[in-house]
Formats: sequence, C-alpha cells, structure tokens
Amino acid sequence: MSSPLLSVSKVSKSFDGIFALREVSFEIFEGECIALVGENGAGKSTLMKILSGVWPSGKYGGDVFFEGKKLALKSPVEGRKSGISIIHQELCLFPKLSVAENLFLTESFPYDGTPSNKLFERVHWKAFEEKAQCLMDELGFDVEARAIVEDLSVAKRQLVEIARAFHHKARLLILDEPTSALSQVEVEHLFRVIQRMRGQMTFIYISHKLDEVFELADRIIVLRDGQAVTSLKKSETDAAQVIREMVGRPVHLEEKAPKDFDGDPILKVNRLSHESDSAKTILKEVSFEVCSGEVLGISGLMGSGRSELLRSILGIQPGTRTGEVWFEGNKVNWENISQAMEDKVAFVPEDRKRDGLFLDHGIDFNLTIATLDQNLSGTGTLALSEEKKRVKSLIERLGVKCFDFKSPVKVLSGGNQQKVLLGKVVALSPKVLMLDEPTRGVDIGAKEEIYTIIRQLASEGMAVVLVSSELPELLALSDRIMVLREGKVMGELQNHKLTQEKIMLLAAGEVNGSRS
Repeated sequence: MSSPLLSVSKVSKSFDGIFALREVSFEIFEGECIALVGENGAGKSTLMKILSGVWPSGKYGGDVFFEGKKLALKSPVEGRKSGISIIHQELCLFPKLSVAENLFLTESFPYDGTPSNKLFERVHWKAFEEKAQCLMDELGFDVEARAIVEDLSVAKRQLVEIARAFHHKARLLILDEPTSALSQVEVEHLFRVIQRMRGQMTFIYISHKLDEVFELADRIIVLRDGQAVTSLKKSETDAAQVIREMVGRPVHLEEKAPKDFDGDPILKVNRLSHESDSAKTILKEVSFEVCSGEVLGISGLMGSGRSELLRSILGIQPGTRTGEVWFEGNKVNWENISQAMEDKVAFVPEDRKRDGLFLDHGIDFNLTIATLDQNLSGTGTLALSEEKKRVKSLIERLGVKCFDFKSPVKVLSGGNQQKVLLGKVVALSPKVLMLDEPTRGVDIGAKEEIYTIIRQLASEGMAVVLVSSELPELLALSDRIMVLREGKVMGELQNHKLTQEKIMLLAAGEVNGSRS
C-alpha cells in the first residue's frame, strides 16, 4: 500500500485539565473519503481544528504528518497553503459582504485560489464577479455572486462555504456537517460534486447522519470521549454497530403510535398568505390546525416555506401577511415573539447560536432569562435561591451535561446547547411549542434524548408544531405531517404506516401520480 496522505499519531488536546482528545491515531490514504463520527463532545471538531491550523502547533500533543512531512501549522492560512481546507459546522462568512467577496476575500487578481499579500491593489470587479458566478454555476448552486450573504438562507450560506473550499483546490478537504441545513435535493447534488472530485481530493466527512456516511465513506473512524475507538470498513459494518461504538450502548428510536385527538384545536391557521417586501409570494393560503398534545410535522424541500410559515404566524417574517390565526378560540395577530410568549406560545429557532442563545452568558442565565418575573421576591428583587432551584430542575429534566451551571453556553456541545434552548422555552410552560429544525447539528445520542423530551412535552398536553428537513425525524415524532411546496399545502398525511417516499412525492409536486 502507498504511503498515507495524512497520518495522525497520538494527538492529545486538553482544556483546563479536561481532555478533549487523548492519543488519537489514524491514517488516511489519497483518494479516500473517511467518515469521522461520534457524539457531540467526542472530540471531532477539536481534531479538525488541529488538522486545519486553528489550533497551532505547540498547543497540542502528538504529531501530524501530511504528504510525508510533519505539519507545524501556525494558522488556517498556513493549513490552506499546505493543501488542507475545512468547512466548519458554524459558518465562517462575513454577512455584510457579497458572495463574491466572501469567495475571494484573501485573493487578488486573477482570483485563482491562491492567497495574496497584494490585497490593497485595485479590484477587477467585472472579472471578480464573473469568476464567482462561474464557480457557483459550475457547481450547480443556485446562488447569485452579487447577493449579500446575510440575505441568504442558511442553506445557501452553506453552499457558499462549500464553493469557497472547492475553489481553494485542497488536497485534503474536511467537511464538518456540510448538509445540516440542506434539502434532500441539495444534499444529493453535493454528493455528486464530492464523487466527481474524488480523483482530485481526499475527504474527511463529519456527519451525524449515518445514511450519508454509508453512502459516501470508504471507512468510518469512530471517536468516543476523545479517543479513536475503532476504524471500520463500510462494507464490513452496519449502522447498528457504528451507533454502539459511538455511544457505548445500542440506541432504539421509537416509532410514533397513531392517536386520535378530540376537542377544539388550540391553534388554527386559516388561509395564511405572505409576500416579501419585494412582492414575492412566500406562502399561499396555508391552512391547518393542531390540538393540545398533538405533534404536527411540517415537511417540504428547501424553499417550500417551512420555516417562513412559523415566522409568519409569530409576526417575525419580513413582508406582508394576510389570513387568520386563531389561538384558544380567539383571533390573534402577533407582531413579535414577545406577544406570542405572553399567550404561552414559544419558538425554538433553527439557528440556536444566532437567534436563540446568549453564548457568552451562563447556562443559568440562558435558562431563566425568559422567566425572570417568576423569580422575583415580594420586594421586586431577584430571589436567587428560587432561581437556582429552577435552574437545577431544568438541567435535570432536560439532561444537560455540564460541570457548572454558571459556565458559558458556548463551551457546551451542540446537543447540550440545544437542550438549554429547549429548557429556556419549556420554562415558560407554553401551550404551543414551535420547533424549527430542533436537532440540527446534533449527534445521535443527543438527538434521541431531545426526541424523548419532545414526546414528554406532548404527553403533558403541549401542542407541538415541528419543522424538520429529516424525514425519519418527522416520522418518529409526528402524529400528522403537512407537506409544503413553494409556499402551498400539498397535503396532510396521517402518520400510520407512512413512508418517506409518500412524503417526498408530495414535496416534489406529485399528486396522484401527476406533477402539480
């Protein structure tokens, strides 16, 4: 066998005496696609930051060899120059700049992927934007080069990151959860791009989605508690074994049992339409209802209006809304989250770090910020002992794994951050809970725990409206699934012997065998 392209030898990294990685060793050969899997907190992101130069040489133990030479990277720019690029799970884009500017930010004319020190030279705007658009078109990404990044959806921002990495022509490309915000169609397209590039690049693919892992990877390396516990050939293993290695125990996701819901709906939406500020139709006469204790799933391809539906109901989607929203038999017209919260309607947004959490503040602060009035004493001061009891109760109820509830939320794994966000809204004791991609970027073990929390909330009488791009998730949790396409309702399906194929047919516009 030829020499490995990358060799990791006994790499260790600790934070404040706590090991994130402990003597991790493995090899990757040129042209391979290696999947790196493990629960959140297993050490995947820390290892990738070492390989890409985010954690510089000297800040970790062990050795890394690339193309037969010992790596001593001092920065990600050095990593990129050496032939290693990474797409981080948390997007690294400048929101106020255009797509083209983000693609070629560290380059000068002719914008060929080479870092340049001549950044104060004149920008050749015509060539700059044309080359950026050619790159997006070549990859098949429907993104305008002149668009401002903050105006793009999460999925399209992810595509910009992917395009930038391909532009840099890396020998080794690390993809950290690249499909977490992509639709199935976009995922399939990305996979075709990766397969096409296999002759030019070697890949490390990090994902919690095992169906993706088994479709793409040659080998699967499993991290658990900071250690590389096994390396498995795809052809010699299955999902059950990989899960056992990841979590140290078998995981069984329950199937949703069909239920009947009697009584009046707690939330009813009647012919809701929404237009953007530029008069583009986002939603068109959407109607549905949900009862207490019911989980209504919302499915559809990217751009179908799933997230926009929740935001329109809550009054936070830009543009003009028409139609009616009824809550507990009364017509409502929420104009912001605060008004909805006053009526006991809570929302968990898709992007927890941007829209849901105060990352630099403590776990306790995040859990109680929405319910401070409940912790006030008779004199109007904060009753710290009561707040502490409430925090401990929420941490135990949601299974948040932390050393100190005053630790900043940003040090937690993605799964535990998501539990804190759920705890923040659960503390409100809402009657309706709206969830937008509640397990995005969450590992299998934490995902199962979040499923249990959602089921428990519904069993206690809470109505749940669940938007998810993962069909197995919708099938595991929903009592009914409403399918959207281009802002319109294509149909509602009872979750009894329901298949992913039936949902996808509606999402793609197929009605009774014909395209809508």
